[in-house]
Amino acid sequence: MGNLEILKRGDLQMTSAGTGISHSEKCHGSKEPVHFLQIWSFPKTSRLEPKYFTRHFTDDEKRGGWVKIVAPVGEKGVELVREAQGPAPVHSDLTLYATLLGTGKTLERPLQGKKGYIHVIQTSGYNPLKSQGATVRIRGPGTEQMELKEGDGAYIFVGEKGNALTVENAGDGNETAEVLVFDLD
Repeated sequence: MGNLEILKRGDLQMTSAGTGISHSEKCHGSKEPVHFLQIWSFPKTSRLEPKYFTRHFTDDEKRGGWVKIVAPVGEKGVELVREAQGPAPVHSDLTLYATLLGTGKTLERPLQGKKGYIHVIQTSGYNPLKSQGATVRIRGPGTEQMELKEGDGAYIFVGEKGNALTVENAGDGNETAEVLVFDLD
């Protein structure tokens, strides 16, 4: 039996499976279903030693701006320490940004990689039916303007390095949009 870790809103756990791990997830102390994102990326190096890292990012940190929550090992400010400040380390060409964007607010995210992916987190709770909650409008390299609802995502083909993706919370209420942008090489 390994370690037990309880994750809360804003927590990020980065697991490097390396040569192999065993793990499970459950909603500790409740019969309610657990709701979280599990994101996988392929490492640039094989046969890494299994490790995991935990980071915490508050809503205040993410509100109205982009926070770098995952970044490649070796990048400035990325610490290979179990619990540390700053982005969690990943052994792939992936940088992940998060924001909480209020209604009517717009942010730009310059992309340094060759492609990207945007995902609007489903904060209104688990719902297998039609999306509810926030709506975002995106514009940028290789994309026509489009609207995404909670739970939706879209790939972005960047073109030239530094092209910016524009994200606007186009909701008609007071819904805050929680958005992830993956900058991928």
